[in-house]
Amino acid sequence: MVTHTQASAVDTLWIGHWPYPIRCEAPPAGDDAFVVDTCLRRLMIGASEATMRRWSAVPPPEHYAGVAGYRFLLEVATGLKSAIAGETNVFGQIRRAWEAHRQAARPASLAALAPLMTRLITDTRAIRREHLQGIGGASYGALVRRLLAPADGANVLLVGAGELARTMLGCFHNQEVGVWNRSRPGPGFARAARRFAPDEADAAARWAHHVVIATPADPGNDALWMERLASGPARSAVHLGHRDTEPLDWPAFLLGYDLDDIFELRRQRENTRSLQLERARHACRERALQLWQPGHTAAQRLAAG
Repeated sequence: MVTHTQASAVDTLWIGHWPYPIRCEAPPAGDDAFVVDTCLRRLMIGASEATMRRWSAVPPPEHYAGVAGYRFLLEVATGLKSAIAGETNVFGQIRRAWEAHRQAARPASLAALAPLMTRLITDTRAIRREHLQGIGGASYGALVRRLLAPADGANVLLVGAGELARTMLGCFHNQEVGVWNRSRPGPGFARAARRFAPDEADAAARWAHHVVIATPADPGNDALWMERLASGPARSAVHLGHRDTEPLDWPAFLLGYDLDDIFELRRQRENTRSLQLERARHACRERALQLWQPGHTAAQRLAAG
């Protein structure tokens, strides 16, 4: 619920925005404003007439005020304006910068800004909880893990020891990962739980509960692996070198996937992710407009919406 203090404080909110690599000089923050530096931007956040007067001499490349300024700041804090939309690092940067300012500034100078920052932290957490949970990236490893759905402690076998297989190593934190290759895996696979020798392919198949074939399509090698999987304990496998146009003869009991299944899952996740981001942006707008009061001008409300 928006308090009267928060709604009143938004009238003097000013945000200066210096997007990198624009590096024009920002004015001193002063006791009534504080600076947040990220890899993409510099923000000066203040809530007083003095802040506005200082900026009249050295205007920032972009500035936002009032309800529109709160909406902009909320979109930054929730990660919606980050290079990886929805990331959480920037929220931590804003909170740390505010806490440092709060400790250093005179209490009287915080009177206008403190209620808004309290509101910002509450709104950011709510939007992330309601709209941005599980919005992480869709790497090959993450998609493969989602398709195979290995239980904790299950054995996951990587067939192949190239760069693609190596990137999978860190994607199965709760499983035992083994690797087999036609030649001995290099040092990049030192942290694998099992490294099978080139003549231990059959033993590797008997060990695996899930298999990731990270080699190019090869009719001879693929046929051998279909035979091995038919007599082993594996219940799901994916071949990252095959497409639907070259169907594999997976054992009947095994859930078999190929590269097209990975692409389809990525498409579905991107659609869901886009919807999550759009809902989060809408939530930022709605929460900013909760601070709008009848006394504000129509232009202020239009800028926020």
